[in-house]
Amino acid sequence: MSEALVRMVLVGLVVSMGAALPAGAETWTQWRNALQPKAEAGPELTLAVDGVTDYVIVLPKEATSQEEKAAEDLQHWLQEMTGASFGIVEDGGNIPAKVISIGRTSALERGAPELGRLDLGNEGYAIAAAGAALYLVGGRTRGAVNAVYALLEEDLGCRWYAGSSSQIPKRATLTFRPAPRSFVPKLTIRDPFYKAAFDATWSLRNRTNAPSAPVAEEWGGHVDYALFVHTFNTLVPPGTYFEEHPEYFMLDGNGNRIQRQLCTTNADAIRIATESVLRVLKEKPHAEIISVSKNDGGGTCLCPQCKALDDAEGTNAGALLYMINRVAEAVEKAYPDAIISTLAYLETVKPPKTVRPRRNVAIRLCTDNCMWAHPFTPAREIQAFHDAMIGWGAIHDRIHIWDYCVNFSHYTAPMPNINAIADNIRFFVAHHATGVMEQGAYQSPGAERDLLRSWVFAKLLWDPSRNEDALVQDFIWGYFGQAAPPIAAYNAALVETGRAHADRLKAPEGGIRYRMDESFLSEDFIKQAVALYDEAEALAENDEIRTRVRRDRLPILYVQLCRGPEFVRGLFGEDDRYAKLLARFESIAREVGLTHIYEGAPDLDQKLEAWRKAALP
Repeated sequence: MSEALVRMVLVGLVVSMGAALPAGAETWTQWRNALQPKAEAGPELTLAVDGVTDYVIVLPKEATSQEEKAAEDLQHWLQEMTGASFGIVEDGGNIPAKVISIGRTSALERGAPELGRLDLGNEGYAIAAAGAALYLVGGRTRGAVNAVYALLEEDLGCRWYAGSSSQIPKRATLTFRPAPRSFVPKLTIRDPFYKAAFDATWSLRNRTNAPSAPVAEEWGGHVDYALFVHTFNTLVPPGTYFEEHPEYFMLDGNGNRIQRQLCTTNADAIRIATESVLRVLKEKPHAEIISVSKNDGGGTCLCPQCKALDDAEGTNAGALLYMINRVAEAVEKAYPDAIISTLAYLETVKPPKTVRPRRNVAIRLCTDNCMWAHPFTPAREIQAFHDAMIGWGAIHDRIHIWDYCVNFSHYTAPMPNINAIADNIRFFVAHHATGVMEQGAYQSPGAERDLLRSWVFAKLLWDPSRNEDALVQDFIWGYFGQAAPPIAAYNAALVETGRAHADRLKAPEGGIRYRMDESFLSEDFIKQAVALYDEAEALAENDEIRTRVRRDRLPILYVQLCRGPEFVRGLFGEDDRYAKLLARFESIAREVGLTHIYEGAPDLDQKLEAWRKAALP
């Protein structure tokens, strides 16, 4: 499809909806590098000529396993690009002038010594060129690997959008001007919490460090939780203690001790919880974080001590922090680098007036009071969350965010909220967030554009200043090959239908669990989407691209199936179309491994059975 035709498709689509063309849609008619470095380009280097190179990759004499991994990956991908074989050598002896230096080598000391003195933290990196040499330096853990993938993605245009796929530009002669820069990510936890993002190799290449993506320790590791949220029952098990010591547990409004939560001012409950934490940390030496947090479902102790603290602090976080700070103080003595995480969630969202979390405490602030009811609205615009974020950020510098970004009743539902999520990430970081989890469809692959969303969120979590619209276009034009134009047009339609129904979407019925007859899923939108995906499949240049398009259209198939046979018949006038859609959806779902439609137990088979019954005459 020509650029002129692409532009015509995009313009015609949105004009037919009576709206203005979405920003950026007119100019994106082919792939661009949305990750292009912002720094001014450095000196020109020619790494290969006609598939031959004079360059070698140099490692320090006592290279770390992360630096070795960085060198091996760089060697592999440069050969994929150019066909040239780049040798890896140890520092020392007669090292040639044409080097790619990884780490703090003698070549670095001679050519760019200032890079070696930068504080790059654990994961930061620096890139520079001088003469014919290229220098890559990284922080203590994954920094060297991050430097390599920053160079490959940002300077050279390589992509690892999804799974094991790669888009590597072929250049037998590779000449470029690397941009000198250093970068240390502000977020130490970067977790696009989709099943599609749990692959360790994908995570390493895309610079996420999610607990569910098990990057090997020798490659720099990932964030490990020794225990992950809602841990009161694990730390002080009711089955062990409640019968003999009900005072360890919360006092409810009727004056009864119940097992729902702990009494967080009880000295023995605190002691037992501390002992449990220390035991778990000893068993899991690689863990950076352990959660000491209330059980799910709410509830708080109303005993005189807890209530007095909460009343004085103006929040149920008061009595909670009484316990958390005491556990954290004990843990710090034995494990000074361990972080004690607790939840600002439900009744503990509001920050306290005077109590302050200890330095080794992380407040995991949840967006349940905004994104749950207002999933298309930036969190900063919801007053309760805005105040909580500002408040916690003003008193503590270690805030971890639990954000919600998917329909938990319909994982596969179309969801035009990428712009809201991008705004959230920037808002969080501006107020001392050092970790963000975007909770999407974490139970199975195949959710609404999960591959695109995982990649875009990964890039925003690494660098929140990135433009989310450009990232979406980067993915579409890079991943869908010749089928990209109608996929880009579908994205424009999804964004536009969200804008057209913005007033309704400020508070949709059901909140984040909105129904499949929500206004933005209009008949016009569905018909346009079906036509665009038909066109995309027809344009796909091979089976791999066709499979990608088929997966991407699952949300549109899903909406039609949820709306039922009469809706489909009215839209397209075909009596057997619903049954055909059902067969197609099942085929694609099985192919990609989709098992969960609704958060909870696997339910695909039940959903399919209900649709089969609906399809019967």
